[in-house]
Order: sequence, then structure tokens, then C-alpha cells
Amino acid sequence: VGGGVETEAKVLQLVQAGARVVLISPCEHPTLEPLAQSGAITWHRRAYQPGDLEGCMLAVAHPADKSQNAQIAAEARARGVWLNAVDDPQYCDFILPAVHRQGDLILAVSTSGAAPALGVRIKARLAEEFGPEYALYLQLLREFRPIVAAAYPESFEARKAAWYRLVDADALTLIRLGRLAEARALLWRALREEARLEVV
Repeated sequence: VGGGVETEAKVLQLVQAGARVVLISPCEHPTLEPLAQSGAITWHRRAYQPGDLEGCMLAVAHPADKSQNAQIAAEARARGVWLNAVDDPQYCDFILPAVHRQGDLILAVSTSGAAPALGVRIKARLAEEFGPEYALYLQLLREFRPIVAAAYPESFEARKAAWYRLVDADALTLIRLGRLAEARALLWRALREEARLEVV
């Protein structure tokens, strides 16, 4: 149920997570127009009406008129729908953390509803530290999952030790310098220290 200033961000996050999104909002949301036109979301361009939560599992309430949250929450409770009312914790069944993504890396920050703005600021700091090189790093490490499993099929402790050798190798520095092939070679050398398979 949208209309507030953060409606677009919430919808985009849900779509990215694979949700089937129905947006109830009479307001203009230019960023969401392509999603509506492509069928990625269903958009009812009107204010909330009782019955709108039928068939839903989860709802996010961010209406332009915050006084509607009580009515939305009452319907959510009656239908067993989990509700997040943005900046209105008395009606929240769950909270949405500030999330920073870089490929397979997902970092979530929550202040448990006490100060969401602080969570956003912390997320910004994390974004400075964990840049796009981490997406490449995790792509590279993913290549080693079947290799480590094949090298140590019977020993969890040996697999764990191998993974720590991999992540403790300084491949990330090479990735930051754009030297991906050298980073891969470094990881192979780190694995080779104790591996029981031939590394070429």
C-alpha cells in the first residue's frame, strides 16, 4: 500500500527478492512505470480499500495518509498477513533492514526499529568498504566450491581449513587491481598447500 516517499524503494526490493507485488497507490511513481507496463507488478492506481489484502502473505504499508495504517493493520491481523508499516512500529509484525548488495554478498543492518536513519547511515559506510570487487571475489570463490568438495570428500575439518586458506589469501587485493587471473592463481596455490588432487 504505497504513496509515501519510500514506496518505490520498497517495491523494487520486493521485486528483486522475487515477490509477486501488487501496488495500491494513487500517486505517481515514475521509477515503477516500466515494471507496471511489463507486468512485473500489478498496480491499482487508487487509495487503499478494505479487502485489498485478500490473498496476500505479506504487506508493506506506506500510504500518503499515515492514519490509514490502523485500518490496514486491522485487516492484516484478521487475514493473518504479516505487515510492515513504514516508520510506524506499533503496527509492524516485522522490520525491513537496510540492505547493501554486491553480487552474492548481502549485508543487512537493523536498529530493531529504534532509529532506521542510523541503519541507512551504517549501510552507506558498509557500501564504501564493500565495493564491487566483492562481487567478483565471490564469483571467483564460488568456482572453488566443487573443487574443495572433491579434494576433501570425507573430512569436514579439512574442507573448513581449505576454505580458510582460500579466504585468508590476499586475492581481494589483486581483484581490486584488476588482476583477476593472478587472483585465481593465488587461490589455487592456497588450496594446493594440502589438497589431495592434482592442481594444474
